[in-house]
Amino acid sequence: MSRRILFFTAVSSVLGAFAAAGCLSEGGLAPGSSSADGGGSSTPIGDGGFSTPDTSVVIPPDAAEDDPTTNDAIKDSTQPFLTYRDDLTTHPGCTTADLGSRTDGTAQVLPDYTPATLPGFACAAREYNVPLNEDTSRPVVILVHGNSSSPYEWENNPTLDGNADVKMIAPTLADDGWHVYEADLRTDKAKSTNPANPAGNIDHGWGTPIVEALIKAVHTKHPDRKINVAGFSLGPTLLRDALRRMHHRGEKPFAYIHAFHSVSAANHGVSTFSLYCNDITNPTAQSMVGWAACQLGNRTGYTPVPFLATLNGPDGAYETPCADGIHAYGQTNVCGANVVLYTTTVHKDEPNGTTKDEFVSETSAALKGADNRTVTQLKSNNFFGGINLFANHYGAIRSAEGVALAKSALER
Repeated sequence: MSRRILFFTAVSSVLGAFAAAGCLSEGGLAPGSSSADGGGSSTPIGDGGFSTPDTSVVIPPDAAEDDPTTNDAIKDSTQPFLTYRDDLTTHPGCTTADLGSRTDGTAQVLPDYTPATLPGFACAAREYNVPLNEDTSRPVVILVHGNSSSPYEWENNPTLDGNADVKMIAPTLADDGWHVYEADLRTDKAKSTNPANPAGNIDHGWGTPIVEALIKAVHTKHPDRKINVAGFSLGPTLLRDALRRMHHRGEKPFAYIHAFHSVSAANHGVSTFSLYCNDITNPTAQSMVGWAACQLGNRTGYTPVPFLATLNGPDGAYETPCADGIHAYGQTNVCGANVVLYTTTVHKDEPNGTTKDEFVSETSAALKGADNRTVTQLKSNNFFGGINLFANHYGAIRSAEGVALAKSALER
């Protein structure tokens, strides 16, 4: 495969990869329908050195409600271009088949692994090198990768990187005695079920149900331990959405989430909105790539879009649920008195405000009530098969500086 073809393939892989999050096809599955891409049954919904959490977020008093399942005003409502594939028995991405036949978006094949065994969880997840020195008094860690990718985003991977010069997040944590699970959203299945989606892009309707199921399965297996979560790129909004939906079903996830680390996330818009969506009532790309862009909104001059409005709330009031141990989504006394510690990391913008990250910015990645951090290093090596793509976006996760920040955030 020529370098030019490799470059085109990798660019395709990551342009949907984060910003527009998914590309089933340019004439792909319409929301609420099923087709040869495996749509199946679905539910249309819409909806060390860290500072003390900001507990000054103003919660609208008329939205306070002790029972998270009874406040209709903040529960899911129909949104355009968002169909959750909640029936995991028909979800094409909920499978452990063909793990060794995936590629990284270039010609390189990803390594195989033995899927984690978790109660009631039929999807793929990697249990990363459970250490002999595991400290069972610590929280369990769940890592959620970005779009067009796999669990190997969190790992040293000579197959992808050549000679990796930085020990990545998963082995760093495991070597220190942490029990690590990595979500595998099977973006390769989004590719293989629809050949018009060569990048293997997904949207929140594809990824959120798998993340929900993984969180619940890990909690079931480790009922006496807290859980720390981290997401990269599309991963943080998948995590935020999963926890929000679980909360509104009365499943009380914020009673056992200890730390939440958001890396290079589109919490307030993404750069490719104008390319793939532009108008949320009529996206340029009538497929997952367009739907995801519409779900995330425009990084430039961001105005709330329906999907993020349910996560962020008025003036950011919902962005860090239970950061004070009391409030979540405008409700009171719904945290089990548990304080959740939030951090974010993104590549630092230029002093004149020019955005460095290829998809997000300091403003779009920040969460109100979180400890919002930046990095300035590029990614440690040539991820994506030797092509130096999106070095700033990946710098927040695959640089020595980004790994150190993640370690500090997850070990709080």
